Amino acid sequence: MSDPARGDARVHSASGVLVWGLALGQLIGWGTLYFPFALFIAPMEAELGWSRADLNGALTVGLLTTGLASIPCGWWMDRYGPHLVMTFGAVLGAACLFWWSVVETPFAFYLAFVGIGLAIAATVQDLPYAIASANTGDYRRAIASILLLGGLSSTAFIPLTNWLIGALGWRPALQVLGAIQLVPALVYFVLLPGMRGSRTGEQKAEAEALGGSPLKAALRRPAFWGLAVCFGAQSFAFTAVTFHMIPLLTERGLPLGSIVTAMALVGPAQVAGRAALMLFGKRATARFLGRAVVPLMPLAMFLLLTMAPFGLAGLALFALVFGTANGIITIVRATGIAEILGARGYGAISGAMNLVLMVPRTAAPLAIAALWERQGNYDGALWALVSITAAGAAAFWLASIEPRERRGAG
Repeated sequence: MSDPARGDARVHSASGVLVWGLALGQLIGWGTLYFPFALFIAPMEAELGWSRADLNGALTVGLLTTGLASIPCGWWMDRYGPHLVMTFGAVLGAACLFWWSVVETPFAFYLAFVGIGLAIAATVQDLPYAIASANTGDYRRAIASILLLGGLSSTAFIPLTNWLIGALGWRPALQVLGAIQLVPALVYFVLLPGMRGSRTGEQKAEAEALGGSPLKAALRRPAFWGLAVCFGAQSFAFTAVTFHMIPLLTERGLPLGSIVTAMALVGPAQVAGRAALMLFGKRATARFLGRAVVPLMPLAMFLLLTMAPFGLAGLALFALVFGTANGIITIVRATGIAEILGARGYGAISGAMNLVLMVPRTAAPLAIAALWERQGNYDGALWALVSITAAGAAAFWLASIEPRERRGAG
């Protein structure tokens, strides 16, 4: 058996093929395992008679499973390499989609989403970025390329899934998605043998001084928790806006057509921002990007609060700022862990970050709904989002300052 940590010539021999193979896996993985969920709610309600709360509860179970599984999946990849964990995860995802297509009881449905949550943790969370960090020369550009194609998942798979449900029914549609999900399994099986799971050496002395574990070393650094606050705030805002955008904007008197147009602009804005970064390559460091772009998120929340009098023009401005900010912050999150905390142990560290982020990500829709119920409108919730994302921007700035910069500033 080859040692995934040995760093032999094969690691860099076909980095382009590796990057686009991982990008294809992201495109299909997010497109089959995550984004189409909402499209199945109505037909499942009609056939099975389950409540909407029961159906959405499965998604919550899946998200929680993803968070809990992120650390062990990252640890496995750091120690043994990505081949087995990602190939197994992709096959598991396909199997769970087939299982979902034949469910007749809520228990079976929830069990399917436990498996889907595990599959997401093993394939389309941060593990592909760890592979890019460990096996390519310019990991920032590689991660941007992966995110560029992955950002088109909803654009490609939501219309496809909607068409499949209309043409075949929801159960056969899931079976088609399950068959498509086998493509990443084949890609990972072919491309990943011999690939490293993390890069060694770059903070080895510090990690050994703090107990030998890169994850333990990272958890003891204020920078980890600063990044967690920043990315947690961004995740909270993105999830809250995603689930509440239509009722929020309807409340502010905007027509549904304008709202749908604005929502359609968010995805292309994300991809455009990521594509622009590929032109800069190594010059666009995570520190620079984060300091420049993270403040755009509170600006986007303020635009959402104030743009109602400007109709579609104000909505379009919000969508462009929001989409661009989220698209680039995703890259900052993927590259910032390696740049600020070190590439050694990337899988386990990013898994720990994902576990922390599960809390704001799953709490956001309920928290915003509770604020709405208390006040009878979304104004208080929007000011809360402005404040939360502003605090996240400040946290990133502090986390990105090197110790020598802090001493110089003092």
